Amino acid sequence: MRFHLLGPLEVLRPTTADCYVTPRAAKHRIVLATLLVRAGEPVPTETLINELWGETPPRTATTTIQVYISQLRKLLGLADSDEAQQAIVTRRPGYLIRLDPGRLDLTRFEVLYQQGVAAAEQREHAKASELQDRALALWRGRFLADTPAGPLLSAEAARLSELRMASLEQRIRADLHLGRHHELLGELRAATTEHPLREELHAHLMVALYRSGRQAEALQTFSALRRTLVDELAIEPGPALQQLHQRLLSGDPRLLHTAEHVVRSLGSGPQPPPPSGKLPPPDVRFTAREAELDHLVGLLREDSAMVVVTGAPGTGKSALALQAAQMLADDFPDGRILIDLRTAQSTERVEITERLLRALGAPAPLPDQPAARRALLNRLVEGRRLLVVLDNADRAQDLGDVLPGPPGTATLITVRYLPGRLRPTTTLRLRPPEQTEAEKIFTVAGGPAAAQAAPETVQEIVALCDRLPYALSVAGARLTAHPHWTAKALANRLRAEKTRLDELCNDGLDVRARLLDAYEECSAPERDAFRLLSVLPPGPFTGDAAAAVLGIAPVAAEALLDRLVRHGLLAVEGADHCGYEIPLLHRLLAVELAEQDTTKARHAAIGRLCTAYADAAEWSGVLVVADDRALARPTGPVLSSHAMGPRPPHWFAEQQTALVWTVRAAADAGQWCPVLRLAGAVGDFLEATAAWDDWATTQEAALRAAEATGDGAGRARALRSLGDLAWQQRRFDDAYDHFEKARRTARQAGSDAEAARSLAGLVDLHLEHGSLQEAARLAAEAQQAADAAPDPRARFEVLRCRALLALVASRGAEAEELFGRCLETAGELADRRLEAWARRAGRSVAPRSGDAPGAYGGVETRPGVWRLRPGRTEPIGDAAQSRSVILP
Repeated sequence: MRFHLLGPLEVLRPTTADCYVTPRAAKHRIVLATLLVRAGEPVPTETLINELWGETPPRTATTTIQVYISQLRKLLGLADSDEAQQAIVTRRPGYLIRLDPGRLDLTRFEVLYQQGVAAAEQREHAKASELQDRALALWRGRFLADTPAGPLLSAEAARLSELRMASLEQRIRADLHLGRHHELLGELRAATTEHPLREELHAHLMVALYRSGRQAEALQTFSALRRTLVDELAIEPGPALQQLHQRLLSGDPRLLHTAEHVVRSLGSGPQPPPPSGKLPPPDVRFTAREAELDHLVGLLREDSAMVVVTGAPGTGKSALALQAAQMLADDFPDGRILIDLRTAQSTERVEITERLLRALGAPAPLPDQPAARRALLNRLVEGRRLLVVLDNADRAQDLGDVLPGPPGTATLITVRYLPGRLRPTTTLRLRPPEQTEAEKIFTVAGGPAAAQAAPETVQEIVALCDRLPYALSVAGARLTAHPHWTAKALANRLRAEKTRLDELCNDGLDVRARLLDAYEECSAPERDAFRLLSVLPPGPFTGDAAAAVLGIAPVAAEALLDRLVRHGLLAVEGADHCGYEIPLLHRLLAVELAEQDTTKARHAAIGRLCTAYADAAEWSGVLVVADDRALARPTGPVLSSHAMGPRPPHWFAEQQTALVWTVRAAADAGQWCPVLRLAGAVGDFLEATAAWDDWATTQEAALRAAEATGDGAGRARALRSLGDLAWQQRRFDDAYDHFEKARRTARQAGSDAEAARSLAGLVDLHLEHGSLQEAARLAAEAQQAADAAPDPRARFEVLRCRALLALVASRGAEAEELFGRCLETAGELADRRLEAWARRAGRSVAPRSGDAPGAYGGVETRPGVWRLRPGRTEPIGDAAQSRSVILP
């Protein structure tokens, strides 16, 4: 019994005359086809239900599936009684069809296609053409042309349609190699008409026309395709086709040779290099980096040039070097030699010299002594125009002793960092491309699906790949390899950090493996440091932050960081190059690898970082908010153990994201004492800038820490801070609850300062709601607590509340005197923000001295917080008649 899916569904019973026993009912054909495309694999019942009914299955769907399976078994039993009864078996979580692969045309097609590809790679073009012709002959029409398709069958149809076109292109390519360009013209005309956007088919047609002496028609083919692409998609033809067009315009005679066939598969993404000594075919997908490519080509044209291209893993060093080598064919007529040192079993100089000699055709046996080998190398290259490309030379030892040096020989080396003893004529440093170029790399690699994607989707994918060219190429190749995917679907898959590196892998191209190459070349201390640095907040950091995490001196930390930069695992940041950053994808790898470390070690590192931040923040003494620079955009963890004394407000603003991240991480790690210190140090800044979400995050963490350690004063401070937050957010019941708890906790812990500040908060609440008598009683209690506490900030808050109380009671002279004392205390705190508020509040007293008691409108009750209407006597928590605004 044979099954045919490459066209209308057919089930044949082989007899003297084939007998068709294909199911007539559409539902039966769907079930059978779904099992066949997954032959040998269990197909879940849910998959069959989804294929038949989509999102609206009947209640009896499972029972109906069982009926269909039973009926198919009977049909197959009639078709071949010896085996069909056992062809479809129940296998959790659904059903499985057992089938000899040779009886399914789909399997035979894929086998023939792969054999044809392998033959082409071995340059057996006649065999490749014959195999692909046999593969294509299996198609009788559109895949499952008479069978309705659900999600699975639709995806399979898209995949096989793409594979069918790839097989056709492979066969045409082989025929062109065999000199059959005349015979191909009719077929190529029909194929380009049927597939007007398929660039590779048009390229084959252009080559066939040119070789047939019809250069003008070949150029017209390009012009027609370009018009179609511009009119329908608003894009230009790809780089490979444009390059072919230029060669046609110039009448390149090399195109007349059948061995010179420049068009290869456009959907394969970046290719692993071939064996050393031989350049790979031109990369038709290479794009962007135009400025760097032109610069590199110019450098290599100089006499006896030695150019080193450096850059982190995945920045596209190899792709750039190989593209430059391809462009320099006329400049180096005696040969361009590629030696990929990533594949070398050894990186000693003898190994590199040996590979150079063999690539140059040196007779065996080679001399044993290094000096003799060097002399032989010099003789072989003397008088010749050669380009030697040493790719991935990161592990090579002392390259300077093995490089050819005679005039006429240029050397191009790609490494992550410049070897210390190497003296190149020029070094070219590659960094991630700009956004526009990065988008272009992905769009070209991703084919039509990427070209048609929404701009914001492409931008997101570029960001998720951190603009790393290798990652963008792999992402594009992955999209091309799944024709049923959209760019948005790819973005959804890349969004999850835990699985992003899993997604950036396609057909032997693996971003994780590329980054691991650099990691595994590090020493043990360097690998330990890289893993532990993953606990840092995302963003730039300095040597001091790293020293805290690693638990070593800053000088030792700087030395480790510099070595990690050389390995390409860290990037140098900042205008003065004094900061560092773990690139996004490298960071994901570091987090993965850190799982091999003990939880205790990671938590201790977070605790050390939190402590270092607390040390830095507490040196400020008090918050100093000078101007709007306090709201500057935050960057990352930057510590300096050298700057002592109060820190300017922009330090807190710049570090806000990192500070909050560290508090949260340290709390999750159970590093309670550092959490209490850092949350306390940043609380006033977050309050002053009305950063409500971050304020809540840090103080809730501080509350957890205080409760875990039994720190009563810390608990009171956190509760009081949360009360201030609730008061600013007009959540009066929550504010009252927090302040009351803070007051009781502070009294129990013996913290007069926090008792005073909590009481001041309660005074604010009662003033807000017109309860002047209770506010006065609480103010007197707060003053007693402040007098017992040597804390100027607590004293300031009590004076502030008493001054507002006097102002409401129309005691102008008392209010003016208390605002003056507020100004003195703010000066003692060296807090210009509080000083400015005290001056403004003092100036507001004179016009209000005759107001009726209870007037409280238009008053700036705290810095940036204004009361806009007269207070009313109302229960705390009912804010219907009160309104305040927060002005940072």
